[in-house]
Amino acid sequence: MHGIIHKSLKEYVEARLNDGSWEDLLDEAGIEPKLYLPVSHYPDEEVTGIVTVIADNTGRSERAVQRDFGAYLAPELLDTFKAHVRDEWDTLDTIAQLETVYEGIEGSNDDTTPPDVETRRDGDAVTVAYHSDRELCALAEGIIQGIAEVNGEEVAIDHPVCVHEGDGHCELTVTRA
Repeated sequence: MHGIIHKSLKEYVEARLNDGSWEDLLDEAGIEPKLYLPVSHYPDEEVTGIVTVIADNTGRSERAVQRDFGAYLAPELLDTFKAHVRDEWDTLDTIAQLETVYEGIEGSNDDTTPPDVETRRDGDAVTVAYHSDRELCALAEGIIQGIAEVNGEEVAIDHPVCVHEGDGHCELTVTRA
């Protein structure tokens, strides 16, 4: 997974949990402390392990933690990958162009492996078919919410198809709220 996610997760923990929590979470998750560089890549299991520990320690579900972290992460992703996102795009435009954005990101770095997505726009709705062994669809929901917040917009996200419900992929339909 891209280092920007790991770096932002550390910042999220420091902003949302008590002082000293990061080192405690790493210890509980069985992860050796390290400096996460935004341009490097690290194991997916480090993010999922930390999210699991956060959920256990806060009494929240892992999916709720993923959504909250995704909303926190969105501004950093938009800034990091701004070369691939046009300033004039609103939230639905950005979501509708995810395939193109991901192609640009992959083309600029062979180690980056964003999820496979297919988008379909129908007026004021965009449906994203999300295919990933990572099964982080709740994180994707949070990122979409975060993009809307950055744009000063409100969106609704419907998630009728989900790997956590036994489906082979996830589908997120985003509409203006």
